[in-house]
Amino acid sequence: MVGRVILLVVALGVASIEAGAVETATDQELVARELPAVVSISILRSPTGAAATGAGAPRGRRFLGSGFVLDPDGIILTNRHVIAGASDILVTLQDNTLLHGTLLAQADDIDLAMVKVDPESKLSAVRFADSDSVHVADRVFAIGNPLGLGGSVTRGIVSALNRDISDTPFDDYIQTDAAINHGNSGGPLFNERGEVIGMNTALFSPEATSGSIGLGFAIPANDVKYVANALLRPDRMRAGTLDFRIQQVTPEIADALDMSKAEGVIVGGTTEGGAASKCGIVAGDIILRYGDLAVKDVRALARAIARTPPGTKVALRVWRNDEPIVIAATVQEMPHAATPALRQSPTNGPGWHLAKGPSGVVVTQLADDGTATEAGVIVGDIIVQMHQERVTDPDDVERLVTAARQRQRHYVAMLVKRDTEGLRWLAIGLE
Repeated sequence: MVGRVILLVVALGVASIEAGAVETATDQELVARELPAVVSISILRSPTGAAATGAGAPRGRRFLGSGFVLDPDGIILTNRHVIAGASDILVTLQDNTLLHGTLLAQADDIDLAMVKVDPESKLSAVRFADSDSVHVADRVFAIGNPLGLGGSVTRGIVSALNRDISDTPFDDYIQTDAAINHGNSGGPLFNERGEVIGMNTALFSPEATSGSIGLGFAIPANDVKYVANALLRPDRMRAGTLDFRIQQVTPEIADALDMSKAEGVIVGGTTEGGAASKCGIVAGDIILRYGDLAVKDVRALARAIARTPPGTKVALRVWRNDEPIVIAATVQEMPHAATPALRQSPTNGPGWHLAKGPSGVVVTQLADDGTATEAGVIVGDIIVQMHQERVTDPDDVERLVTAARQRQRHYVAMLVKRDTEGLRWLAIGLE
């Protein structure tokens, strides 16, 4: 059965027993101290469409989630999906005080939102940890409102870091086996010192209605803090960009480019007039280091660039033509969204037919069992570049394939342009 990642908001009216209760005195003291900063959130979503109008129209349905206090004056953080479409927001404190909330702000590229309430007195606020210092197997506690059972505590460990659940281009989720269920969305994940290391956001479950199977995911605290500051001070928040397309260097691409190991990210293209284009970065460059950051994956580099103030000069260590070079790039500000004559030329191995096109070499035919088909090439793809050399004729492709075979390479790296997807690097097997 295919599993799925599920956002943790739950319709009111379901109940179950929560597992993983805290047992030791030390744990009890920690939880007692942090519970007041955790809230339950109930939102009303009005029905839409024809059924929402006229006599006898159905009333809205309430959904439940969690949150935690960022500012004692009444600013609460939660997931954006918890309050999405809310016509009414109710926030319940740990002492059962009920407060009406209003949406203060929400992020576009990360599942985060702020709710404002007006308490009669100061609220207890959480303390944040440096989530970059979190390690696999660290003990953690999750507190939230699973299935409407507010103030529920579960315990576990950090199972993994930097998980990509295909939610955003910046995914960096903390995975935990602490019991996370529907309704935990927006609640905090604490370390054993009572500091927030993440915001519980999603669970992996075989069925949409299933509960925890020990695969919960939390947005890291450092990402939460960064976005929260941006939401509070939008006039001071200017995200950086180098305006290029990048993808992970796979073992196959590394082999094709004669690299000793798969590391860094490969540039798929640059925007004319953009920061990368201006400083001389070209398609095929492998970015190994961004300032002091060793580039391990695409998402980490994207986060680092976004957090760099526009106008900052950054040294990039780049692998080009079998040797490293250093390029100085000036980060630009990310704009706000609110984000031919055909000549048949068969080649061996990849199982394709190629033709000269106006902007590269066009794939006109593919063998079903060829390595090009296995790599994801489709008819109509335009080969723009192989390795770090532009190609304009099928003879260029054949020459580079032959050269790769002579060097006993197992793959060739090819930059293709596709109408629906733009530019993308593919590694084509030669055997």
